[in-house]
Amino acid sequence: MTSSIITQKMIAKSLKDLMETETFQKISVSDIMINCQMRRQTFYYHFQDKYELLGWIYKEETKENITDFIEYEKWENIFNQLFGYFYENQRFYRNAFKVVEQNSFNEYLYEHTKNLYLKIIDELSLGFGISVSEEKKSLLASFYSHGFGGTIKDWIQNACMVNPSVMSSLMKTMIHDQLILSLRQSANHKVEKR
Repeated sequence: MTSSIITQKMIAKSLKDLMETETFQKISVSDIMINCQMRRQTFYYHFQDKYELLGWIYKEETKENITDFIEYEKWENIFNQLFGYFYENQRFYRNAFKVVEQNSFNEYLYEHTKNLYLKIIDELSLGFGISVSEEKKSLLASFYSHGFGGTIKDWIQNACMVNPSVMSSLMKTMIHDQLILSLRQSANHKVEKR
């Protein structure tokens, strides 16, 4: 890991730590840099402003928890990891969801989970021998990705009252059952059209 990435991660951790108790709007660049014991100018070598930093956190952490695992990890395990991650970082995200001016977390989560859902759809359609058009895959992945983002947001805003392992299990069962049903209906619809 380069020293630049290490510095960015230290600055990001400082903002995350501060956001566990303060709203994003009340935190200044000076607060962030004092908290991580770095010079204020160092911040500007890496980020234009605190909004860019927040976007960087979203991008990096969704990538680290989703994209980096898509190719070699079972999708079910990625959901376990995601719910564990959000549970551990719930106070940060509870405050982050209040930031609507720029760099919406929902956009980052949507982008990365859509790719995850495309993988799930490919796996399930292959496993059940169902042919699905790229258009249908994209529509299903988009639908489920938006739903997942909303579910995560509601769960975090309600103080993660349901255990993360229970949430993950419910989500995996729902995804599996509903996607298979949708894929089968899609296949049956094609047969009927002929």
